[in-house]
Amino acid sequence: MTSTTYSRDETIASTTDFYKFYIRLPYLDPDALVLAPKDGWPNVDTTELSNRGRSDEVIELLRHLPYIGHPDFRGGWTVDLGSECIQYHKGACYNDSPELIKALPGHVIPIANPTDRNGCYMLLDTQTGKITRYNIMANNIEGNWDEYERLDDNDKWRAFPTAPVGQFFERYQKLYEKLVCMVAPPVDSHGDRGTYFTRADNTVEEDELLEADDDGEVEIEDEFTKEVYDIYKRNGWPGISFAREACKEELKRYLEEADY
Repeated sequence: MTSTTYSRDETIASTTDFYKFYIRLPYLDPDALVLAPKDGWPNVDTTELSNRGRSDEVIELLRHLPYIGHPDFRGGWTVDLGSECIQYHKGACYNDSPELIKALPGHVIPIANPTDRNGCYMLLDTQTGKITRYNIMANNIEGNWDEYERLDDNDKWRAFPTAPVGQFFERYQKLYEKLVCMVAPPVDSHGDRGTYFTRADNTVEEDELLEADDDGEVEIEDEFTKEVYDIYKRNGWPGISFAREACKEELKRYLEEADY
């Protein structure tokens, strides 16, 4: 599913596939994934979304997307270090306090809020079928800073990394599958947020590691990242016999004992 034109069905399918994969990781409970009823989620706040200028298609998409359910109405599980899911199915809405978010065109909707000022919104465009990782501090722009500064506020989001929905989630899945990126259970200081580790410092290194052959011994300098990697492997990742709960408990115990 890598087309650059929008399809509601493809968007739902790609999101569902990724979430089904993500709940295999030793972070969330397996029953966290909730799928839309046939007629769509009844509690999506269509009035608020319309008042914020979101299009009819955006609202219909949100009524039929899957979600990773969180017990707190305004809470959200993280999908990476800097982004947490939004529970539209429970009537929650995206954080629109930054002026740059208020300026988004109506066909664009955040499907994840940033965890903090260095985190990223995940913006889904229902015209192009793409997802953009948008940081309001402009930490990850593509291109020249001066050109970015000259953009109108309602166009600044276009200067950030973007990919078709299918490719976007496929890349995320591969990063976790190959343990380029890893998630562990929360530690006390992070609340509900996953504890994330990475073997790469940037997207170029991510690409190199995705292409690398990891059959042999993998060299990892950071001791925490190395131990988390080894715990995953000891518990059978990424095979079908992966002992998810045992891995989760081992990771939690390690991080607590290491006072991470």
